[in-house]
Amino acid sequence: MSFANGTMGAVNGMRPDGSLDTSSLQSSEAWVGVVYALAATMIQEGLVQEGFHTAEGCYRTVWERLGMAFQTPEAYCQRKLFRSLAYMRPLSIWSMQLALESRARQAPAPTELHPVPETSPQP
Repeated sequence: MSFANGTMGAVNGMRPDGSLDTSSLQSSEAWVGVVYALAATMIQEGLVQEGFHTAEGCYRTVWERLGMAFQTPEAYCQRKLFRSLAYMRPLSIWSMQLALESRARQAPAPTELHPVPETSPQP
């Protein structure tokens, strides 16, 4: 949540004080496929809202902020820089679907309500 005020997904590196790690190119990037895989893991572990919020930041950055709908990059950073267009790892977004389906299968079955038969007053 400290990276871009929680609006761009998860970044690779943060320092213990909550600041962005800029010691290498990769640490200050968000890797789209890894963000979606992280979101899927969060969903699988019961952090459904948090997982969707993480994925939403990535989605909105790629589609709305960068305008790269069908040219999803491997990575982007906070300054609107990106690299490696049309990368395949972002297909890990489908792991979110798998996590949701898995949670649905594990959910307890809804209980059926059985109507209570009415009893007639005894004469």
